[in-house]
Amino acid sequence: MQRGLIAGLLIVTALSSTAHAMKDTNASAEAGEEVYRSNCLNCHGSKGKGEGPIAASLTPTPADLTNPKIQKKEDKDLLSIINNGKAGTSMPAWKNDLSSQKILDVLAYLRTFRK
Repeated sequence: MQRGLIAGLLIVTALSSTAHAMKDTNASAEAGEEVYRSNCLNCHGSKGKGEGPIAASLTPTPADLTNPKIQKKEDKDLLSIINNGKAGTSMPAWKNDLSSQKILDVLAYLRTFRK
């Protein structure tokens, strides 16, 4: 019984630490808006609908970031796309151009596009 209790406490502690770490990323939607306007707006547009100034020239057209299907994706999945780009699209990898903090900030800003 004591082993089960200790194992249970370890699991709860690990889960609490992970949740706490995710909350402590200090991601800023305000800072992310600046990153978005500098790097994402030309393709995704000012409102994230995939209608930026160069969107029509891209095949396929950029993702509509307000789409519930995209907004339902987990943070880790969106972070992977931002970091590594998306094959078969014009979405580039940003991991070599933006700091981890700026990528977290832009994700926080993308979450403001939820309907």
